[in-house]
Amino acid sequence: MATKEPKTRAARPAGASRAERVMEWLQSHIERHGLKPGDALPAELEIAAAAGVARSSVREALTALKVLGIVRSRRKGGLRMVREPVLLELRPYFAEHYHSRGVLDEAMEFRAALELGLAELIFARIPRRSTAALRRICEQVRAAPAGGADLYTAERRFHVELLAASRNRLAGVLAHLYTPIFATHEAMTAGPGEAAGKWLREHLDLVEALERRDQPGFLRAMRAHVAPYIRRRTPGED
Repeated sequence: MATKEPKTRAARPAGASRAERVMEWLQSHIERHGLKPGDALPAELEIAAAAGVARSSVREALTALKVLGIVRSRRKGGLRMVREPVLLELRPYFAEHYHSRGVLDEAMEFRAALELGLAELIFARIPRRSTAALRRICEQVRAAPAGGADLYTAERRFHVELLAASRNRLAGVLAHLYTPIFATHEAMTAGPGEAAGKWLREHLDLVEALERRDQPGFLRAMRAHVAPYIRRRTPGED
């Protein structure tokens, strides 16, 4: 199915909080004025007036931005930018559900590229207990009554376990992008789209190669597994 080109910044979904409106205003303000780390930001009252929200919403947004290390405030120094607000671009990808097909496709492609890039590390570092956990997930799908396998939960558990096996902490953190991927996928497609048998074939190829300690076989299986999600052309390109 053809997909639309994703926007540079995902549209704010209906019902977005006032604090999110403040974050968007601040991000736009920083971009419009070309602010750099260390530069001063407007005071709370000015932000509230410009964003059309109460001061309490500004404080809520600033608390989140401080946690992310984007801004800091001092009694005499006022509010200042610590780093560029690029982390705010991750917010749509960590939402409970994705609100556009473009965001879903970007996340699926990122997941595929991340796993493919880490495949050699996964193979080299995966402990036996992780391989056994992957096998158990497959066997639970196999044992489910016909049509009763929860493939979305199985998919999420499988891939989070696989990424964790790389023993790369950042990869393990980024694996949590998968939660909204799999929560959204069913709603944005015509249905499950793949039977338990097909799911098992695709995932057992990976598990069996790990069990055999067959590196070339694992890398081949991984390339085949992620291929449907990696777009070979720029979205929207003829």
